[in-house]
Amino acid sequence: MHNLKAPWQTLKELGQSLLYEKAESCCLCGRANGPICPSCDDEFFHPELGRCRHCGKLMSKEQILCLDCREGQGPKGLDQVAAWGHYTGRWRDFIQTIKFKSQPYLLEKIGRPLADWVIHILPPPDALMPVPMHAERIAERGFNQAAVLASLLHWELGIPLVEGLERRTPTTPQVGLNRYERLHNLQGAFALSPEGLKWGIKGRRIWLIDDVVTTGATLEACADILRRQEAEKVYALALAAGMDKNLKK
Repeated sequence: MHNLKAPWQTLKELGQSLLYEKAESCCLCGRANGPICPSCDDEFFHPELGRCRHCGKLMSKEQILCLDCREGQGPKGLDQVAAWGHYTGRWRDFIQTIKFKSQPYLLEKIGRPLADWVIHILPPPDALMPVPMHAERIAERGFNQAAVLASLLHWELGIPLVEGLERRTPTTPQVGLNRYERLHNLQGAFALSPEGLKWGIKGRRIWLIDDVVTTGATLEACADILRRQEAEKVYALALAAGMDKNLKK
C-alpha cells in the first residue's frame, strides 16, 4: 500500500514546489527571490536614489527637486509626488503589458512591495483617488489601470478608496506631446465626480494614483480640481517616472 501511494505523494510535492516557485519568482526577470528580486530592485527601483518632490523623477538623495522642476517645468499644485521605479527596461515592459495586453492581474504581484515602499515615502491620506479614464477608453481597454492599482493599495493598506474624479471628455493620446501641449490637451477634461461631491474634498488629504508620470500634466490637472475644492493636501503615487537629467549618462 505504501508503494502505491508514493508516486502520488511525489506528484503532490512536485506540484507544491512548482506553485511555491511560481509565487516566489521575480515578476520582472523570472528568477527566484520574488516578487521583485534584489537584482531588479537595484536596476529599476534604485533604493540608493531619492525622488523629486514635484514630479517623482529618480534623482540624487542630496537634491529636493530635479533639474526640470528647478527650471519650472514640473507639475504644479501637488505637495509631493512619489514614483516607485524608473520607467525603463523590464519595468516599462511590465507596465505596458498590463495596460496594452489586458493583464491587470499582474498588479497583484507587486501590491505588497509597493505598499511597503510608499508608506515610508508619503504621509498617510484620508483616501486613495485614482486618476480617471474616460468611459470610451475604458470600453476599449476593459479597465482603468490606475483604479486597479488604487483598489490593490486599498486592500493592502486599509486606506479608503474614493473615485472622486471623472474624465468628462476623451482626449487625444498624450504620447509625443510636450508639457504645454499636454496641459492644453487636458483643459476641461477632469471634474469632480458625484462620489467625490458626496464624500467631500474640503480639508481632505488625498493620494492621487496613476501608473506613469511623464511631464506631470495629468496629475497637475487632477490636482487643480481638488485644490479648487479646498483639499488640504494632494500627493501623488505612480509606478514609474523618468530619471533626472543630471543622472543620465
